[in-house]
This record gives sequence, structure tokens and C-alpha cells, in this order.
Amino acid sequence: MTHRSSFARPLLVASFLALVALLGSRPAAAQETPADPEAAAQPSPPVSRYPDRVHLKDLEGTWIARDYLERLRNSRAPHATARQATGVAIKIAKDGPTYPILITNFQKAILNFVIDIQPDVKPGSYRLAVAQQDRPGISSTELTYIYFRGRRDSQGVFQALSIAEPNFARKRYLTYLRLGEPLETFVNRSVLAGTYRDADGQSYEFTEAGDAVLPDRRFLYEVSLDPTRASCELIISHREREPEGKERIGFAWKGAALHLFEVTGKKPPYRCKGKPFAVLTRD
Repeated sequence: MTHRSSFARPLLVASFLALVALLGSRPAAAQETPADPEAAAQPSPPVSRYPDRVHLKDLEGTWIARDYLERLRNSRAPHATARQATGVAIKIAKDGPTYPILITNFQKAILNFVIDIQPDVKPGSYRLAVAQQDRPGISSTELTYIYFRGRRDSQGVFQALSIAEPNFARKRYLTYLRLGEPLETFVNRSVLAGTYRDADGQSYEFTEAGDAVLPDRRFLYEVSLDPTRASCELIISHREREPEGKERIGFAWKGAALHLFEVTGKKPPYRCKGKPFAVLTRD
């Protein structure tokens, strides 16, 4: 009973931040976050007065599969990571009187609405009842259930959840962490952000905020998370902040050196040339 949302522009999704914007939610301001992705889970919801009950406000935020975050941080290669790990992001955000739930594997997106949270048989186990629409008179046949487990920390807040996501994770229980910043910021910092110099001493910079400054040009960038877009890792013009941009740069880490490649092809899947046009070392 899931709905493949027409709001998600094309089904190819390079950034979860772009999908969050479709819900009318402003992304959280970038904040300094520890390198450990588990420590990056900085929840903001208020502490529940009833620790045995779970309310929708307790689950608000962006939840990312922990294995995906850890592999991404270690490999600095989003496309390769997506081929090895189940990369699923779940966004729950209040929108007026409703609670949309947006789920993506960075290639396709599914939009539903949370109708209710119900306790499951085992203590600490619950299920989200979701439907394609949030309206009065929804019958049980219109509901899909997403099961989850979780324990609150000493402050009464969920830091992590074990979720059996039915669409992309096929109801396997995976551990999800609440991300306390836009996913895009985390990706930029973990994969690319820094200042560099090439063999000729020319400077390059990729900021956490998404600014790319090369010797001959600058643009607003994002790191592609969708492995179907290219056979190599890919930096592209930010599709929301710079929709007319046409930048495409391949990249790969070789030890401590960042290799940049020209990209060939007029449409996905793009390819990187075999020889880098620049080899960068950090300042």
C-alpha cells in the first residue's frame, strides 16, 4: 500500500535533502558534529512525560541506516557504499496537522502519512500505521505497517531505532540513527570537504555547505548518492540550489590523495576517464 510519490521530481534522487524540501520542511542548520556517525545522532524532540508511550513527535527527524553511514564515512565513496550496504533514509516531519513519512534509497522515493503508532506484542516494540493519504475514515485495509523497536536514553529520547522498513530493506530490522543535521552536510564533510592543492600549487576547496572552488571556476555542488548515475564517484551541480548548473566531476580517493576526473557521456550512467586531470593533497 505504498505510494511512489509524484512529488519527488524524477525517481532518481541524488540527495535526501532535496526530498526533504518537497515536504515543505526547512533543513536543520549545519552544526559541528563528531566524526562518529553514532555520535552524530543529536535528537531534538522533547522528552516524553510517559516513557512507556511513543508519540509521533518522538520520532520526528531524519533516520539513516547505521551500516550505510559507517561504510560511507570509512570508504568516502557513496556509489560504492550503496552497492554494498542498504542505504535507506526515513524522514518524519510534522506538516500542519499531518505527519508525512518519506522513505528513499537515494534512487526512488516513497511518500506516505503516519496515521497512528501502535504498541506491538513485545515490550519496546511498536508499529507505524501508514497510508497513502491522511483523511478521516481510513479503513484497516488501506494501512501498511512499519515495525520498529527502540529504547530511550537517560534523557527519555530515542537515539537509535531498529526498523523493519518494508520497501527497500524488505522488512529486515536495521539499526537507524537520528541525524542531527542535513544528510547533505554529513556527506560533504565525510567524503569531500576540505582545502587542497594540486601538483602545480593551485588551490581547490570543497566546503561542508556545498561550495566548490576550483582554480578556473566555482559552483554549488552535491555529492551523488545514487549509484545508477555513474560507474564512478560523482560531484555534480546542486540540483536544487543551482538547477541550471551542468558540472560533473568524477573523483576517487587513492590513499590520502583525491583524484579528480573528467566525466564522459550525455546522460546517466556517466563514466570517468581513466587518467585524472588533477591529483590533490590536503593543505
